[in-house]
Amino acid sequence: MLIRYLCDYQFSARIMNAKPSIFTAKEVDENNEKRVRLVELIASGDSILMAGSGCSAKIYPDWQGFINRMDEVARDLDPKFSHNSEDFLSYADAVKECLGNDRYYDLINEEFGLKEVTHLEMHKVLCQLPFKALTTTNYDVVLENALTEITLKSDNSLYIEGTVKTRINQFLRSLNFNDNLPRRVVHLHGIYHAPDSIILSGKEYKHKYGFSSDIPSDTLFDRLKDENLTKEVFEELLLTYGYGWPIRRKILWSLLATRRVVFFGFSMRDPYFRKMLDFVREDISTYNKDNHYIILRITEKNKISLQAFAATLKKDFGIESVFFEDSDGNGLDNFIIDLGKEIILPEKPKTDFVAPASEIKVKDGDLAETLNLFEISKKLNQHGN
Repeated sequence: MLIRYLCDYQFSARIMNAKPSIFTAKEVDENNEKRVRLVELIASGDSILMAGSGCSAKIYPDWQGFINRMDEVARDLDPKFSHNSEDFLSYADAVKECLGNDRYYDLINEEFGLKEVTHLEMHKVLCQLPFKALTTTNYDVVLENALTEITLKSDNSLYIEGTVKTRINQFLRSLNFNDNLPRRVVHLHGIYHAPDSIILSGKEYKHKYGFSSDIPSDTLFDRLKDENLTKEVFEELLLTYGYGWPIRRKILWSLLATRRVVFFGFSMRDPYFRKMLDFVREDISTYNKDNHYIILRITEKNKISLQAFAATLKKDFGIESVFFEDSDGNGLDNFIIDLGKEIILPEKPKTDFVAPASEIKVKDGDLAETLNLFEISKKLNQHGN
């Protein structure tokens, strides 16, 4: 089976290499080798999908588009609103304060709620690939829509706040391939219609991950030894110094530490996600492993910086990078659809001809043994009745 995958891929790679490429021949070979290992991992059924905003960008706004929309709404409400969006977490806090909770969550619902186009072919392929689980940091439900079309079953979302703990338990048990458990898309940063589940602003990240993205250089002990603190201040310090372990942090740590994750549509620039990778590295030394894979869009412009970034991901976090080129904006779609062609098994070919029983030749000794087995089976059935 694997030989077929590799042969199919080597053939497609030859076609790709015939086109002008920003890679050298050596880089093409190296990328192809990593892609083959990625195919093997996904085909094994031993990896978890982690879908980022790039997987939904053709239907929903990308992060820059969403920032522009937030800025527009905030300025409509308060023409004097001005905040540097480069520090996105602080910027989102400022927008939330400007709009107030209701308008803030209404905006998220408006931007990431159901659209006329509910999903694309690439989303169906992602749901058909043999991942142990489907997880995402997106607020939209494109994967659920694709999953519903495939399985004809609804109720396939899971988010942390606002759900009963039994559903989280079902998800964790499903990682052991229990076919009787429902297959759901796990929203690690919330879903558009459940405000309590949303993680977008810095304060939301801090309280729902249980730590600050910028942990101080001193220690919690230093802050405690000479101060009389209220309970509220003490609890805030626990978060600031990384001593909080809400359920979301526990789940994400367990996935990154004990499973193999494949990231699609991820930039890996989220400071909290990077910090979680830091924690896992400190706990179990993920240096220079190939625990996880990330699929990255490479261009002539970003090639040098992206290759350096990929080297850092591998060195520090055990994340191997597989690149795809994108000349027409369909690079990620094509990459995923090609994976589907290589990994999703076609139907078994039907046998053209089966010889009638009267024409089957039985070797000496086989007939007697067969008759003996029939007699044993008959007696067992009679005994059972």
